[in-house]
Amino acid sequence: MRRAAWLLLWGLGCGPVRPPHETPGALSWGLLQEGRPTEATAQWPRFAPEETVESLVSPGGRFRIHYSRQGPNAVADLDAVMTVARTYDAVADFYAGLGYLAPPEDTGVPGAHGGDGRFDVYLVDFAGRADGAYRLEGCLEGDTRCTGYMLQENDFAGYAYRSYEEAVDTVASHEFFHAVQAAYHPHLGSVAAEGSAVWATERFQPALDDLERFSRAYLSQTDRSLTLDPDGPAQSFGYGAGLFFQFLDERFGADVVRALWEQAAREPATSWPVLLDTVLRREWGADFDTAFTEFSQWNLSTGARARAGQGYARGGGYTGLAPAARTLPVNEPSVRVTSASARYFEVEGGSEEVSVAYLPRDGAEAPAPHLLVAAVDEHAVLRVARAEGPGPLAARVSATDATRVVVAVVDGRDEGTGRYGQLCITGTSTDDPCAREEPPEPTSGGCQTSPGTLAWPLLLLPLVWRRTKGAQPNTPNA
Repeated sequence: MRRAAWLLLWGLGCGPVRPPHETPGALSWGLLQEGRPTEATAQWPRFAPEETVESLVSPGGRFRIHYSRQGPNAVADLDAVMTVARTYDAVADFYAGLGYLAPPEDTGVPGAHGGDGRFDVYLVDFAGRADGAYRLEGCLEGDTRCTGYMLQENDFAGYAYRSYEEAVDTVASHEFFHAVQAAYHPHLGSVAAEGSAVWATERFQPALDDLERFSRAYLSQTDRSLTLDPDGPAQSFGYGAGLFFQFLDERFGADVVRALWEQAAREPATSWPVLLDTVLRREWGADFDTAFTEFSQWNLSTGARARAGQGYARGGGYTGLAPAARTLPVNEPSVRVTSASARYFEVEGGSEEVSVAYLPRDGAEAPAPHLLVAAVDEHAVLRVARAEGPGPLAARVSATDATRVVVAVVDGRDEGTGRYGQLCITGTSTDDPCAREEPPEPTSGGCQTSPGTLAWPLLLLPLVWRRTKGAQPNTPNA
């Protein structure tokens, strides 16, 4: 009864943030698998031995959908199966229209092929732990032109989708994009794979809410490196990285994501941030460092502070940043940032100017960190000042009309370890916010102008006198 109530609330959207599509900790899109779900040797989820597995071909002729009508993996009805078939046809057409390769037929690799060379989709019960997975079976040319098959939740009962159709649109567009990625190169890691698959779903149907739901997983952890794959409980960070690929699309155009995967087929041993840097330099006159820094600035205009013309077209649907709150003045001697990450802080507004400095310990290392200082109110980013390296960074903004000032230290390197620096913020106009205030010089007023150094002994004199008087030695009678 308790589980049923929980699933009901989850299905109505009252439960937690939607979990990752794949089983947590199992990067099944990037591992060679053995045994399809119709075989007893297959890993979970799979059909039960007593189930009769049927199949039908999609109207477009490119997909074979496998299902059962009775047993633990039973579908609701044949209309539900046809919804799946039509959706996969539509998804494949859409990605082809964006210029992506289609997955090769699976008859070119050893093993069972679902009856023919069509792409296979198996409808099985994930029991609420996930709702889809791409299984990689093999590659036709080294680490490129790879093929596999799909697992998808059989009925989506108890999942946080508004309808069965929305669930199928979301999972089919996400998981089939993993198959498209494998046609280029399947081993770029979870950030590139999951992040770009979340972006692909948004591209396929902007009304779907996967990107909006997963945005929290990135915007609440911007201090994590985008270039390092998460694991364990942090797996959703890779899905949240879809926000970065959405930025790339809106800033440079959708072709930049495809160019990344095309470059991966040419250089399969190269990390995805370096591949992206290559294509940005070659085709868009930019690089990873400048793109990531601009991305970090766009993220200021999310949630309640989203405004037309300040970044994302649909930024109001993304979870806003949650900067670390500080009280003026701020002097933190050791603020760490690592490659492809940003540290956000906020202080109170209302000052005529807020001045900020970041003093990196390794000012000569390139590319240097970047400093963003934004005056904001509850509804908008009012203005942003930027400072670029190398060496000490300093910037200030007028904050009289701001309720808060958000400060971001950004490291746009495409690889590397953490770096440290001193961060200083003050509510005054100064070129050196890290300078220590010296005590005022004494004036002709003498001790009256310097009570901290001279007045306290004078205050103690009466007490000393009383103690001295009470301690006078006895004298003999006259």
